[in-house]
Amino acid sequence: MTNSNSSWSIGLKSFKAGDPSTTGIQKIWDGMLPPANLNLLAQVAGALWADTFWTNTKMDSGKLAMQINSAIGINLPDAQAAAANAFSQWSGLLVRSNMSDVGTIPRPGTLTASPDVVLNGQNQLTPTQIIQQWNQTVWSPDPGLKNYVYGRAQSYNIGVDINNATLRGYYSDAGFNPPPASWIQMFTWKDQSETSPLTTMKGGSTIGEGSRAANGDADGFAFTPPGAGHYCLIIVANTEFFANNPSRASGNWSSQEWIMYNGAAGWHNVNVTSSGTTDLKYYNEDGTAETFVFEAHCHNLPSGTRVALQADDAALRTAISGAVVTHRDYHLVAAKGVVPANYTGELKVTIEIPGGGVLPPGASVEVRQLWQVGPGHQHYVQAVRQLNALDAYALGEHVLLKMGDYTFIGAGYGQAVPTTP
Repeated sequence: MTNSNSSWSIGLKSFKAGDPSTTGIQKIWDGMLPPANLNLLAQVAGALWADTFWTNTKMDSGKLAMQINSAIGINLPDAQAAAANAFSQWSGLLVRSNMSDVGTIPRPGTLTASPDVVLNGQNQLTPTQIIQQWNQTVWSPDPGLKNYVYGRAQSYNIGVDINNATLRGYYSDAGFNPPPASWIQMFTWKDQSETSPLTTMKGGSTIGEGSRAANGDADGFAFTPPGAGHYCLIIVANTEFFANNPSRASGNWSSQEWIMYNGAAGWHNVNVTSSGTTDLKYYNEDGTAETFVFEAHCHNLPSGTRVALQADDAALRTAISGAVVTHRDYHLVAAKGVVPANYTGELKVTIEIPGGGVLPPGASVEVRQLWQVGPGHQHYVQAVRQLNALDAYALGEHVLLKMGDYTFIGAGYGQAVPTTP
């Protein structure tokens, strides 16, 4: 048996016996064949005792390092390097944040276009259908009606079976990284349960290493939009190793860290849109005024399309304001303003297409909220570390943290999955 297989087996046996993580670390280390592999030890312990190392918003590499140091006497710098390496990739069930997501932590790219949040209107789907269409983004709502919402996930970087995994589903008003306290929980069609079982292609509840799973049929969540408007859907995966309860921690830092570091949760808020104005909620969760930058990244819009960003609050309207008429394949519209403490506002996004109508296929407007953090800010050093922005730090420049994004996309996007495989 290789060190890898043996270590996962020893770790799982220890976990099932109810051992604390420090005991598990000792047993895994003692069971390794020479030469012992510190990175493997950290990966196994971090994945199996994930709940021990999850600190509200992310896996705590410092806590894992301290336990490795105290349990088996590895010097702290080496333990810290191994722990950081272990938590640089998600281990467990991965719910992709975008089509290119391969489990890198912090999560790169768009954060709120998960292909694993499946909305299919009034059409019921089986887990087999959802898994077979793995790389098809499904987003086909029936406005004003009760919709089926499904989720899917893949076992990633974990060398043991996952058993009896479940999903929870939520929705919120459209906007940028809404705090969990604002989410509304969805319940299943079949029995109004808060959780829905994940099953494999063959219908089993055991998800092997690298396997894919989904919920389906009447175990899908019921989503009935409460009125006109746009919404964000959220899927959260839970396992015996990671309970993954949405963070109730308050503050901008906690909210952005949760979405950046949690590989087992996915958001979807892509909209097919016509000409007009849409309100997107934005939040300053801190007790101090903070500076936010809003950007609209415009791709392949019809010539002469006008895109504008503006705050709904008269006091912020001048500060948060920007507009452009597009004539090229790409345009950036940017606006910036200082937002009051503990504030919830609405960003008015206007897309005026010549002659009206919907955005054509291939066109998109991705609107981002970014938090500007500069030298002297209480989170500046943390932000620099998260972004690895050493040059900005050396020059004393501010950095921009992702707080969420919302994408408007052309017609023809997100066709429903066929109802037969």
